[in-house]
Amino acid sequence: MPENKHRDHRELGQEMDLFSFHDVAPGTVFWHGKGMIIWRVLEKYLRDKLDKEGYEEVSTPIMVKKSLFEKSGHWEHYQKNMFTLEVEKEIYALKPMNCPESTLIYSSRVRSYRDLPIRLSEITGRIHRNELSGTLGGLLRVRQMAQDDAHIYVRPDQIEEEITKLMEFIKEFYGLINMPLSFNLATRPDDAMGDPAIWKKAEEALDNVLKKTKVKYKIDEKEGAFYGPKIDIKATDSQNREFAIATIQLDFQTPERMDLYYVDENGDRKQPIMIHRAIIGTFERFIGILLEHFDGALPFWLSPVQVQILTINDKVLDYANKITAELKSKNIRIELDSRNESIGKKIREAELQRIPYLLVIGEKEASAGKVAVRERGKGDLGAMGLEEFLDKCAKNQK
Repeated sequence: MPENKHRDHRELGQEMDLFSFHDVAPGTVFWHGKGMIIWRVLEKYLRDKLDKEGYEEVSTPIMVKKSLFEKSGHWEHYQKNMFTLEVEKEIYALKPMNCPESTLIYSSRVRSYRDLPIRLSEITGRIHRNELSGTLGGLLRVRQMAQDDAHIYVRPDQIEEEITKLMEFIKEFYGLINMPLSFNLATRPDDAMGDPAIWKKAEEALDNVLKKTKVKYKIDEKEGAFYGPKIDIKATDSQNREFAIATIQLDFQTPERMDLYYVDENGDRKQPIMIHRAIIGTFERFIGILLEHFDGALPFWLSPVQVQILTINDKVLDYANKITAELKSKNIRIELDSRNESIGKKIREAELQRIPYLLVIGEKEASAGKVAVRERGKGDLGAMGLEEFLDKCAKNQK
């Protein structure tokens, strides 16, 4: 492994062939195949979890008339961060968030109190924010991004239970990547919309959950969103840097502005409460943070290439192809390097790619039906049979 630890994620991305940036699209990312593997693995983890938790995955348009954002309050509070364009003499905006569109799906039919909570996730929705060119920085600050976004519609009696579940989800996920968390309760800002009494009620609900889940937290005065207070969760990386990533926001205002309701047990209309939440924030920023946290040496389950086979000569190519096919059949992400290069060069190049396992195959290994295993950061582990090696891989999956 390289000795200069914790380099900029942009250098790592280039070295590992994950992504690139081009002048034709400032502040946006050109994802390469290996970079998209990381993205897709994260996406799969989230989808599997959300499916178990009863979320419905939705998708909403990227370009929306400004009237929607005027009604939601975003035009007043967020217009300077929006990309706008004129189409047939009407003003449209590229959506900077998914919240207003989510409310249209909620209100597309009558909802009963028995239907709630309704959990709508939009993992793949692209959003755009008009960041100044001088503030852009690799994956950490972009103009086009995708959030692991969700909006949950609840009755008042469901608020604390739902947010408690989200807290447990967040703690579980960040435990997988060994990033300690800190929690902050962000309260009503000066430009808040809505009744201060409702804000106080929302802040008390979040405060109760934080106490209930027994986490230490601080109060961030006046740092809430304009529509509601929030729990901001910061993750600390291997360099002791804090990043605000996950968030849970409690919103009484948007459902009122967007005329949302459900029918209660007496047949009366009642207003739901909206919970906005993100576990990893944006995929772009989160992957940039991950790369620097691990210095590119991602955990086995996240690595774009998990295993690479290195042949010593062409005489073992048939055996190497057989091993490659067997590992692929076990859903291992594997590459075969059968180039006519020295084994030393192959190993050095593979280590720059930070591949977790290298399997060196020479005539000795082929005749014995084994592979010589090198583990990232540990070096030579000796010869193993394929089943023994697969057991080792299985232990490193999440």
